[in-house]
Amino acid sequence: MMHKIRYILLAVTTVLFCVSACDGDPYHGFGCIAPESHPAVTRVRSLTPKQLETVFIEVQKLNKIHSQENYQMQFYKAEIPESLSFLNAELIRVYRSKGPYIILANCLDERIELTLSEAEESEPTITLHWAEPTSKDPYAKGSEVIWRNNSQE
Repeated sequence: MMHKIRYILLAVTTVLFCVSACDGDPYHGFGCIAPESHPAVTRVRSLTPKQLETVFIEVQKLNKIHSQENYQMQFYKAEIPESLSFLNAELIRVYRSKGPYIILANCLDERIELTLSEAEESEPTITLHWAEPTSKDPYAKGSEVIWRNNSQE
């Protein structure tokens, strides 16, 4: 009987902890979500073309320097260059095979991300991605090209 009470108390405590971690905000904490309505999407869409160009140039610099030495390199919030602080990004990753991307919000298996095209492409782009799960595909994403540099010829 005593063991049963302990298990019940443990279960109730665990549930209360998990529920309190959400803190009533669906965009932060345990179990958060990353849909198009996420504040990070709004924030990125409000950036100027000049700011987005800065993102592209600065992240490509990181990619060029670090992807040659390493297969993958990560820059966490405290390591992200000051020139990109306006993004308020959680993480920047550079991959030799995939190219760079930026995580703006990380909700376990859902993310708000920016992916950058290769610097050598004729039309460099930055694409914004968010979670758009469906009953058929819980990992579906929505996306939008938010910056395109047409000046390279």
